Amino acid sequence: MDFTRATEATEEVKEQIEDAFEYHPWDQAMIERGKKVRIALANAVAVIIDNVPPGPDRTVAIRKIREARMDCNSAITFGGKY
Repeated sequence: MDFTRATEATEEVKEQIEDAFEYHPWDQAMIERGKKVRIALANAVAVIIDNVPPGPDRTVAIRKIREARMDCNSAITFGGKY
């Protein structure tokens, strides 16, 4: 069951919501994967800054990369569950 597609807040859905919002510490393997993602995305931002003129579109592009990092962290945390 994917709680984001639920039509009713059943007990199962409530458990999934609680799981999704609870703190989940990373183990060493997760930390290493997260570091690789962080480095790659930081490098992408540096390339954008060096090659794309400042302006609203560049700002949005960088913001989306920051959002991608957060989504990657979530995927690492939950093993792709959500």
